[in-house]
Amino acid sequence: METKSRLNFTYILAALLIVAGLVSALLADRDGSEMPVVFTSDGTLSTEAYSVDLGFALKDADENEFTIAQFEGEVRVINFWATWCPPCRDEIPDFQAFHEEYGNRGVKIIGIALDDEGAEVVQPFAEEINMTYLSLIDTSQMAAAKFGGVYGIPTTFIIDRDGRVRKKHVGYMSYENLEAAVLPLLEE
Repeated sequence: METKSRLNFTYILAALLIVAGLVSALLADRDGSEMPVVFTSDGTLSTEAYSVDLGFALKDADENEFTIAQFEGEVRVINFWATWCPPCRDEIPDFQAFHEEYGNRGVKIIGIALDDEGAEVVQPFAEEINMTYLSLIDTSQMAAAKFGGVYGIPTTFIIDRDGRVRKKHVGYMSYENLEAAVLPLLEE
């Protein structure tokens, strides 16, 4: 009985820490950046459109350098993730399917891996799961800082054709979430 009580206490404590972290992240976003944060009915964080410097460069696992700005004119889905993050791993098949369906229709999916080990862990992982959309590596978290900070992963930013951030979603993002966020921007 004592073990069950300890286990329940551990779960409750973990849940409280997660909630405290999310509240802290939301307050930091509100106080530390230009974006006003509003929850939508589906749990997505919606923002008023704001600009980010998209000209910074990151490398992929093969050392090719890219900027997010170079995909101007496309709706860009920027997903901060890591190989060790279970919800990140769970959502990658939806991002892959979305890439396959909409990649030639004006949508660019860009994963930004935050693994400290860089290409050493990202490349084998991406190959193992057949992840074919662009995945860049940010071991210094410089890109996360450019977006106003990423306080939990996965975190996804939806950028319109004009380069303005239109939505921020913290947590698992499904194929349906992607469609709801991206398809209206393709029609603009």
